[in-house]
Amino acid sequence: MAVRKKVTQPAVMRITGAVRERLETLIFSRYPEKEWGTFFLFGTHQTPDGVVMTIVDLIEPKVGDLDSTTAIVRFNEPYSLRAALEKQIRGLCIGVIHSHPQNYVVVPSALDDDMDSYFREYFPAFGKEATYFSLIFSRTAEGDVRFSGRGWNEDRKFRLAEMATVSSKEIRREVASSKLSTPARSQNEYQARLEEIYGADAATRLRNARVTIIGVSGTGSPAAHVLARAGVQNFVLIDPQRLAKSNLERLHGSYEAHFAKGEAEAPFKVAVVRDLIKAINPKASVTCIVGNILQPLARDHVVGTDLVICCTDTNHSRTAVSELAYRYLVPAIDVGVVFESKNSLVTGEIGRVTVYSPGAPCAYCLGLVDSWRATVELMSEAEKEKRRREAKEAEQRGDNAGAYWKDVPEIPTVGHFTSMAGALVASYAIGWLTGKFAPPHRYFEFNILAPNFDYVGFDAQCRSGCYCERLIGYADQGAHASLISPPSHWADAELV
Repeated sequence: MAVRKKVTQPAVMRITGAVRERLETLIFSRYPEKEWGTFFLFGTHQTPDGVVMTIVDLIEPKVGDLDSTTAIVRFNEPYSLRAALEKQIRGLCIGVIHSHPQNYVVVPSALDDDMDSYFREYFPAFGKEATYFSLIFSRTAEGDVRFSGRGWNEDRKFRLAEMATVSSKEIRREVASSKLSTPARSQNEYQARLEEIYGADAATRLRNARVTIIGVSGTGSPAAHVLARAGVQNFVLIDPQRLAKSNLERLHGSYEAHFAKGEAEAPFKVAVVRDLIKAINPKASVTCIVGNILQPLARDHVVGTDLVICCTDTNHSRTAVSELAYRYLVPAIDVGVVFESKNSLVTGEIGRVTVYSPGAPCAYCLGLVDSWRATVELMSEAEKEKRRREAKEAEQRGDNAGAYWKDVPEIPTVGHFTSMAGALVASYAIGWLTGKFAPPHRYFEFNILAPNFDYVGFDAQCRSGCYCERLIGYADQGAHASLISPPSHWADAELV
């Protein structure tokens, strides 16, 4: 029988800007000729095709932890044991990051091979997490950073493909390399104006960016439309619904022709928006998921993207994306709209934008989750009907019917305002992905019908002890503290 060769799978590393700054200061501290290193803790999310690793913290060396008499990195045993015990206590994975001298390639040496052979056997004995990674960084005299990495989890082997750095000012995706070379930039003619204003690097970063849009109707479809025209070429679209005729008023890319006679069913919304993106840029890569952000298939695809735009205005989605931001280091922009009226006149068209990122407050810290609404959103129709009956029976007995059921009214929207809101958050996404500009606050509301737009914005802090403060980067290793999960009655998510 032929022996099946093991395939090396790709890995994506996610790191906050603050931790990366500490890391580079440390490992390049003996430059240009000498190396230095550190152990680090990380979380993981393993997909069928690879792994996403999220850096939690550095276990920085103390005096005597590394052999300072040699130009290479040599870890002393007390340091290895201290790192192993830290891994065991926090229930995370562990790895090594070290530098190669200035201008050196980031290819593992024979000594690196020996080190990794030892540590990949040593650390898994301390706790159930078996994944071990070894990363190499180098920097040119001009300050450009190059990196590579490899990892193991029992019978699976990984090769670091990309690194995503997330801060409040920018989201940067970089490709791993074994050579000190500058990647070539391709040109798109329709990015000429954007490149003129923001520069060639910004245009390139948009082309390389990966964006998830959750909910692709009134606000999600214009967001996708704007980003596609700006040059973004990689999308993950998530929405469970098929197109309805009422959507024509606000869903970009939808037309009467989608309801042609003889067709059994209208297309899924994700397929409509995919066709819109591909019509703008045939080279675009668009992954369409018919399902919900809470489902495993969606999470497998989302954790490898750079930014989430949440356009559903549901409480469970808001909970999910704020949790993705701190546990998986995948930042998000959440947008919602609401209308107010009086005496048959529209008095308010109100938009709300919330930015979730590692270290920023979650939806619960901000008081943006209505627990009852979230519960109703996850109920089956049978459960809703049962609770309505129980509420009527309670009312007849003279008991509190609200203990069994409270109606949750739908929030109506119209296309002219949802298009504006979707384009607005797409604009902030462009600024964040290129590092050129950022939203004025992490949370703000505005009313386009009010004098001075009734703008209100603020930057709150995490509540002390909240999971969003304690589990930054924990990924799947923080699953015990998950705030929400998909109900069993939902149909399985699927790719279309």
